[in-house]
Amino acid sequence: MVQRAEESGADFIEIRLDYMKTNALTTIVDLGKVVDEASVPLIATNRQYQQGGSRRQDERERVGILLKAAEVGFQYVDVELTTAAVESTVSRVKDSGAKSVVSHHDLKGTPTESEMERMVHLEIDAGADICKLVTTANDVADNVRCLAFARKISGFTDIICFAMGRKGAVSRALSPLFGAYFTFASLESGLETASGQMAIADLRDLYRKLGVNE
Repeated sequence: MVQRAEESGADFIEIRLDYMKTNALTTIVDLGKVVDEASVPLIATNRQYQQGGSRRQDERERVGILLKAAEVGFQYVDVELTTAAVESTVSRVKDSGAKSVVSHHDLKGTPTESEMERMVHLEIDAGADICKLVTTANDVADNVRCLAFARKISGFTDIICFAMGRKGAVSRALSPLFGAYFTFASLESGLETASGQMAIADLRDLYRKLGVNE
């Protein structure tokens, strides 16, 4: 999968550990070898169920898997803002040499700009190297709010911001053009990990049509 993603032109590759059915800690050790061989940075994500993860997990074990991922060499580790003792977890991630993506997902809608700013400041206070704020688009206009917010916030912190859902596809695709650090795409159609996610080939084709990529 990592090799296929690299061949598809991915700049970063997210490994969704919450989707793995095998023993996660054993898998993490094996993935350490993949990290060494990968030509692009890998992001370890073990998404909290309440934040859109694929399954319920014991919280201590879930966090332990993320810390192990940092130890074996993942360059980025995604830590939810709702993680217990989030500051301590982020600090331990950094001590292992990884950068932290402190994330929050609103699964119901897109909040006001002031609320989005509040969430980002909480992420910064938690020690985020990259702030991630993903909302849900109930209206196409929610894309505008996310894109304008990404443009504004990117001036003082690295930010990932877009809206999920079919109506959020515009912000998901265009957010890097408005200052977002990066966006997410699936390896191919049918392998999406969130609603509204485009396949990387389709996203790159869109960028070519927009004149972003040659």
